[in-house]
Amino acid sequence: MTAYASKTHARSPFPAREPVANWATLSPAEEVEIRRNGRTVAAGCVDMRALDGSVIWLIQDGGRGRALFLQGDGVTVFRRARRNIAGTGHTRIPPQGRPGPRALTTADLRNRPIP
Repeated sequence: MTAYASKTHARSPFPAREPVANWATLSPAEEVEIRRNGRTVAAGCVDMRALDGSVIWLIQDGGRGRALFLQGDGVTVFRRARRNIAGTGHTRIPPQGRPGPRALTTADLRNRPIP
């Protein structure tokens, strides 16, 4: 068994924790590394993913912009260890299952009080 957690991305001091077999389990803002043939090709946080987990958009570390990865491209996604917030003793935990902003519907507008 290979100990993936001991390998780190050259530009990131945060070790990868575990491979992600089902990309549909990734959450927005989750810290990941993308590897191909054992080499890290990108690292950052998940911006968006397809509902079926076939595609993810990654906001890359170091201001390298966004990148699109397809599950069929032969890459492996690894979750990274959670970051400690300096001096607070707290851990930054990516949001799990929190809904994002929602568009207003006509029902919202009908139920809105008139000032």
